[in-house]
Amino acid sequence: MSKVIDHVWDFAVSIPGGKQKSIVTLKSDGETLTGTMNSEEYGVQDIEDGSFDGETLKWKSKTTKPMKLTLKYTATLDEANNMTGFVKVAMAKMKFSGTPMSA
Repeated sequence: MSKVIDHVWDFAVSIPGGKQKSIVTLKSDGETLTGTMNSEEYGVQDIEDGSFDGETLKWKSKTTKPMKLTLKYTATLDEANNMTGFVKVAMAKMKFSGTPMSA
């Protein structure tokens, strides 16, 4: 099964005390990855420096809550087209997962 990146994803980052949910929209054009991340707490963030090499997705987003930070995401897709990976922010590294949302 081929890996399909262009989706709206139900996205959850594991944080101390639970999960931070957001909706992630990804669009690929060759090896370039673009899109947005949207959460109730942090609003809409543009995906920057996005790439997909056929195996690994990488992108960055920026937030100003609770302070100015750049978040760096790295993920892979499994055979069922579910996403798993890590987000690095400051000195922390947290797991995340994403599943394609139905149209």
